[in-house]
Amino acid sequence: MIRGWVRLWPVLLFLGCRTLDLGAPLEPADPRPKAWLSALASRGLEPQAIRARARLDLDAPDLSFDRPQRMAVERPARLRVEILGLFAQLAAVVVTDGHRYQVYDARDGDLQEGPVDSSLLWRFARIDLDPPRAVELLLGSVRLSPELTTGTSWGFKNGEVSVERFDAKGVVREDYRFDPKGRLIEASHFGPDGAALWRAVFEDYRVLDRPNGMKIDFPYEIELNFPRVSARARLRYSAVQVEDQLPDALFKLDLPKKTSSFQTERIPEDWSRSDLGAKR
Repeated sequence: MIRGWVRLWPVLLFLGCRTLDLGAPLEPADPRPKAWLSALASRGLEPQAIRARARLDLDAPDLSFDRPQRMAVERPARLRVEILGLFAQLAAVVVTDGHRYQVYDARDGDLQEGPVDSSLLWRFARIDLDPPRAVELLLGSVRLSPELTTGTSWGFKNGEVSVERFDAKGVVREDYRFDPKGRLIEASHFGPDGAALWRAVFEDYRVLDRPNGMKIDFPYEIELNFPRVSARARLRYSAVQVEDQLPDALFKLDLPKKTSSFQTERIPEDWSRSDLGAKR
């Protein structure tokens, strides 16, 4: 609780006498926190995989860019990002099948590859997440740590609900916030000392169709903040296609080193925004 007041103190000073909704503890019998956490844990309505077009705005101490991208994302840790340059020309490609990675630089035809480790995305894109966690967030969900316990839940006047989860020492390790419909709108994870590791904000939910005909809500904007490295990223999807499974070829580059040819399966370019996500 002290951590929360310290965080809010500058806001309180700024607002002066204005009313600030700090929330109120929910009754233990309120079914929302348990139901919404269970839904998040089961991932029952979250997509297994997507193909997408997006724009990534990244700001880190030693790297900043704002580029369009084509993406393929599949649980648990398969990822392909095509970074586009001027006139939508391919500038670079990063792929991982969860075990190995490859990075292709179209400027000089250089191809780097090696085993995946937790710092892969930090080295190449200043994203302070390991690949499995990045895949989860790009798919609009978060994996809950099973060893944590749920503490007091808080309700707000606008209908939102926040839930903190603690470790055995009583340290807050996870903090989730849901909108009145039970959709995840904010997630924060903390280290064993309580220091913030990352924070994700999910916005602009739209209705998408799964291959089986079911409809799901999917966030078209995802903001990521990494306090320990003073970096932030905002991803804005422009087109999203939900898939049950993606071809293995998407996550492997069949390229000899120092070549400019591009042989692997490309993400389709004939998507239209209108048929890939209806704004709610």
